[in-house]
Amino acid sequence: MKTERINRALYRITTPFDKTGTVFLYLLKGDSIALIDTGAADSPREVLEPALSEIGLGLSDIDLILNTHAHLDHSGGNLETKRASGALVHVHAQDMAMAQSTETQVEFHIAPLRELELPSEFIQERADFVVRNAGPSTGVDVVLTDEELLDLGGGIRLRVVHCPGHTPGHVCYFWEEEGILISGDAIQGHGGRPGSYPYYFDAPAYRRSLVKLSKLPIGTLCTGHAYAGGTAINSPVRTGDEVVAFLQESIRVADSIHRAVSEAIRHKPGASKREWAYSALSELIYHVPQLLVRQTGMPLHAGPALATHIDAALNGSYPA
Repeated sequence: MKTERINRALYRITTPFDKTGTVFLYLLKGDSIALIDTGAADSPREVLEPALSEIGLGLSDIDLILNTHAHLDHSGGNLETKRASGALVHVHAQDMAMAQSTETQVEFHIAPLRELELPSEFIQERADFVVRNAGPSTGVDVVLTDEELLDLGGGIRLRVVHCPGHTPGHVCYFWEEEGILISGDAIQGHGGRPGSYPYYFDAPAYRRSLVKLSKLPIGTLCTGHAYAGGTAINSPVRTGDEVVAFLQESIRVADSIHRAVSEAIRHKPGASKREWAYSALSELIYHVPQLLVRQTGMPLHAGPALATHIDAALNGSYPA
């Protein structure tokens, strides 16, 4: 079973992609049927269609495509899903550039890797990964704004919560009456794979978003990956005290990275960003679980987080 019912109208769809990745999509059945994220480029054909058939639906039944953000593993299936259903694609204004251009998305992912002078072959592999899974650009039909309400009927009203950090236009969808937050990649704990790092590109915004979300009355949290941290089981659906623990751990990890980067800069004035990043990692092994990628000597996905924390330390923009 790829589809699991979470409550009366919400389903989670487990979506493998590119052989080693898994992303969790969510479907809401009101008077209108909304699909939150569409996976990678081949997800509609390989996963979504058979998953939907488990609950008596098909791609043609989708009325709205609600993206949490415009990354390849969450919006790569937009084109196929839209073609099959005619559903309108909803994206926040600040992620429109990536939704409209694969080249822009590639640059978003690899720019921090160049800043840290990581090996060119590793950077090219990352660029190829994005292109392979992003699929053709679909564009945006409906531009979302913070605090906007989306009424699906059947008692389902979703509040759009703008939570930048992972991307500039990342949003969560809050079904307030049920206390359910569908968070995509806004909250990342230790990261989405064993020994990896949280994957975000704007450290100050990410930290502020975590604090913003911690103030919501969340009873059930539905994440885009099985993020580690805060609980013994890395489930994409957390409830009750597990939600609080996961948010607190996500803040702790971000703060730990920032402290380590700040200390590296203080102890090595005039060093390069690359030197500061590796110096910070030598301290972070005591604070964040990590497995090193042979090509880079860094944990998977660590580059962007280290690069943005270095920038924030240099300009003093990280929240106190």
